[in-house]
Amino acid sequence: MRAKPAAPQNDPTNTVLSACTEASRAALAEKGMIRQFVSEEPLFQEGETGGVVLFPISGSLQLSKTAERGRRQVLCNLTPEGCGGVCVLTMADNSLADVIGMTPGEVLVLSRADYQALAHTDPVLCQSGWQAAVQCMSHFSNLVEHLSFRKVGERVALLLLESTEKDGDLVRLTQADLAAEVGTTREVVARCLATLQAAGGVRLGRARITVVNRAKLEQQLR
Repeated sequence: MRAKPAAPQNDPTNTVLSACTEASRAALAEKGMIRQFVSEEPLFQEGETGGVVLFPISGSLQLSKTAERGRRQVLCNLTPEGCGGVCVLTMADNSLADVIGMTPGEVLVLSRADYQALAHTDPVLCQSGWQAAVQCMSHFSNLVEHLSFRKVGERVALLLLESTEKDGDLVRLTQADLAAEVGTTREVVARCLATLQAAGGVRLGRARITVVNRAKLEQQLR
């Protein structure tokens, strides 16, 4: 991971940075640090020193938790357009999740103290923190409901539907990715996919999953 001083952006893709004042962007550039990352590169680990706020600029990040036996649960994916443009899960004294690069990009990292100070002067930055917290609570409430009340097969079918738009679409997730998203093991996902293939919903190939009949997957949710 590489770091460099932040520079003011005249046309930032991040929704918060594009909405705040020029003075705030200049202050963020002065006090923040741009961290560059590549795919599968860890930026923060759960439990390590946090106290920072993240503003994704390009690429995508994934936040997840890993159990002692290695099972991983994806919490959310962070992009410049999503999550309100700011992530507060690393704002506590210790990071609440692992933060890993998914697609190469850059993220502006700002200390909690500097963010709080700037939020007192710019309503956009102040509101962004509240909105991020509200979105996190809503998202995690849905995630708990999803993991607690849906069977694994239903969760896999739903994720396949959310990952595609029409019949014939290729799913751009590996079986390991699917397992991390739905909170189970790769072996269980493999069995679920075999069942869905037998039902005519998907076609499995070498490291490929193709949705061939979305209606068959929707039937798994009824």
